[in-house]
Amino acid sequence: MGVRSELDANFDFEIVDEFLDHFSLMVDSMEIMILDLSKPNMFEQSINELFRIFHSLKSATSFLKLERISLLAHFVEDVLESARKKDKATDELIDWLFLASGQLNKWYNEITQNKELSPINGKLLKIPKGY
Repeated sequence: MGVRSELDANFDFEIVDEFLDHFSLMVDSMEIMILDLSKPNMFEQSINELFRIFHSLKSATSFLKLERISLLAHFVEDVLESARKKDKATDELIDWLFLASGQLNKWYNEITQNKELSPINGKLLKIPKGY
């Protein structure tokens, strides 16, 4: 049974559809915000918005018992909390966030195609230096 089938079996159809709509919007909006981290005048706004996205994703996926996604969202949220205390993002952080965004996009596609979630990209387990 794929992830979408499990969600539909355990939760109201409207909740699942609303989650997937929001998940898609979150993943689609991340790329621009990640790119904007390299712009000094956009750093604070972008880092705070990314933090909010990962916090929301953590909450929603925890509720839906999508543990793998929830754990990654929590992990990234912790790194972003540390990054919020800085005044700029390193290239290493930006590259790492693109990996996280790519992983979420992959999982979104797997859910919508009713597949099982693939394992996390092991490169995401290495936190960027200084965070």
